[in-house]
Parts: sequence; C-alpha cells; structure tokens
Amino acid sequence: MIPTALTNRIRTVLDHYVPRRIRDSRWFMYPMFWIWFKGKHVRTAMEFKDLAPRMTAAEFREIYRTVDNMGSSRETDTNSEALAFALSAIDETAHTLIDVGCGRGYVLRAIQSDRRFDAMALTGCDVLDRSDVGRARYVVGDIDALPFADASVDVVLCFHTLEHTRDLESSIAELRRIANRQLIIIVPRQERLHYTLDLHLQFFPTPQALADAVGAREVRQFGSDLVAVL
Repeated sequence: MIPTALTNRIRTVLDHYVPRRIRDSRWFMYPMFWIWFKGKHVRTAMEFKDLAPRMTAAEFREIYRTVDNMGSSRETDTNSEALAFALSAIDETAHTLIDVGCGRGYVLRAIQSDRRFDAMALTGCDVLDRSDVGRARYVVGDIDALPFADASVDVVLCFHTLEHTRDLESSIAELRRIANRQLIIIVPRQERLHYTLDLHLQFFPTPQALADAVGAREVRQFGSDLVAVL
C-alpha cells in the first residue's frame, strides 16, 4: 500500500515540475499507468476521460466497484490535516450525518471514535456492494441520484468524491438537496490534465475553483486538499 502523502508528493512533482507537453503525453504516462494499475485494464484507465461520458450508469459504477490499483487498499485519499479540520467543523448539535462516497468507511469509523458524536445517527453511501462503516447504516447509491428525501440529513460529508463525478452540477445539487444544516466537501487540488492515474473527471486547480463550483464563501487549503464548509 502506497501512503496518500507519498502519492500526493509524486503527483505534485509530475504536475508542476515536468513540462506539460511531456507530462500529459501518452508515451510518458503509459509506464506509470501500467505499474499503477498492475498491468490490467491499462487502456481503459488511460482513456477513462473519453470513455466515461459514453458509459451507461451500470458500466460507470462497475469501474469503481472493480478497479484495482496500487492505491486500492489504502483507507483514505484525504490527508490528515484536511480531515482533522473537516471533522472539527461538524455541527455537534446535529442528529444525523451521512458520508456520501464513503468508500471503505474510514471517515465514518473515525467519527465513531470521537465521543462528541456518540448520539449521532450515521449513514454511509457509495456504489460499493458493502463497506466497513461500523455502527453506521450503509446504503448503496449514486451521488447524482441519492436515495434520500429533501433536507433529510443534518450534516452531509463528501470527501474525495466530486472529482469522480460525470455531472458535477447535478452531484452538487443532490448534496445540497439532502443537506438540512451543513455540507462539508473535500476535493484534491489538481491541475486539469488528460492522463491522471486517479480516474478523475473534475478538476479544482485553485481554492476559487471549488468555491465557484459549490457556492462557498471560503475554501481552505491543507496541502493538496481543498475543504469547503457550507
């Protein structure tokens, strides 16, 4: 398992210190894709940005259910500073919280280890068949069509998920629709490039880019992560 901090440093060097015409060329990135994806489905991974818009919803979900790369086994893509700030911003008087795009449940388990949230009803939502969310409820669902009623959850978290969405505006609208009090978003700060190892479709190169996308007054940056609290 490659630590998140190391991959973030590697990405920073590639994206900011290698000339763009070299960095975003197929011949330069192919060996990295082959290594990162363990020699499997390399073409699909490299051309994901072109293929994703033409995929059915089922095909798109299946990519994320079955993807296997050198980062697949790590618990979270969120760096520790951004996560600590986001968790400290949660409204402690809230009764319900959902983590949309909860992955393997790392954030929900972190919340459960904090006594401030003992009485809070927790839910995780993702496209995975199952997730280790501890005492939380787990619901399978897509971010662009969340299976929850309007304003039904006090606190909505969405960490390292918006960058994977095909329709950013629709996904943000869904998060806002179900949020009753608070919406907290974390995305990676990343330049828009074609060949990225992370299967990202949306890019937020500056704090202002995230602020504009989600309608936030302020966006905080922690290393390679951007955090908006709405």
